[in-house]
Amino acid sequence: MQPTASAAAPDPALSTETLNILLLGTDARIEDSGPTRTDALVLVRLARDSGRVSMLSIPRDLWVEYSDGGEGRINGAYARGELRYGPGGGPALTKATVGKLLGVHVDNFVMINFQGFETLIDNLGGIMVDVPDAIYDPTYPTEDYQTIEVRFREGPQMMDGERALIYARTRHADSDFGRNQRQQMVLMSIFNRIRDRDLLQQLTSLDDYTGALRDYVRTDLSRSRMLELADFARNVNQDDVLRYAIDSTMIYELRQPATFAAEPKALRRIVSQFTGEAVSTAGGEGE
Repeated sequence: MQPTASAAAPDPALSTETLNILLLGTDARIEDSGPTRTDALVLVRLARDSGRVSMLSIPRDLWVEYSDGGEGRINGAYARGELRYGPGGGPALTKATVGKLLGVHVDNFVMINFQGFETLIDNLGGIMVDVPDAIYDPTYPTEDYQTIEVRFREGPQMMDGERALIYARTRHADSDFGRNQRQQMVLMSIFNRIRDRDLLQQLTSLDDYTGALRDYVRTDLSRSRMLELADFARNVNQDDVLRYAIDSTMIYELRQPATFAAEPKALRRIVSQFTGEAVSTAGGEGE
């Protein structure tokens, strides 16, 4: 029997002082037989006492040392872990590799495939995204290995799941670094939509949404932890969510077949801002 909002006991406060959750996006499909690479990596940090929330995007092609030895693109850590250690090894190795790169402990992960991403947004009735600059991509790749032409006008606009996924993934008009910023915008739009629909107050409705996504999402978050997060999120002011990224100003090129790596000093600086150890002068978006 599902609990109702009126019958449920008060939701617990966040039980740890800080919580780092790694969000992973993948193009894996339910019928896929082997592990895939992660197309998006965003670390979210919650600070219980201050209410501070920060997001750090990591470029998928960043060249790193894996936590179990060897090196490669950071988006390959998941497939490497699954192949070497079996089911569950992918998330564990990805968390450990991100933790090694940034010098922080990664507590949990949530991985969603693109079909689940679309399903979530469509179940929410779409999301409102304020597009800062017009985008034109004449060769956006489709699932059948063809291309289509896509355009986004500047300004606020409602997007369904398919449209939001294209916006988050296209990179022809800028780069993977620009795409990281759009991914953060879409995540914030999803959060705002969830709050607008008051789903954080309605435990039964929240269960309906998570149930609909069961085939598309993997996570090591317990139900009790999810309830803690819902309680914490009710008091989060979206304008106070700080957004950071490892961007093109912080990297240096490597010799092929390697890609590029983060400059150590710049990486330490952005991580210290992300964790709150150093104060960022940027308002809702860190630099």
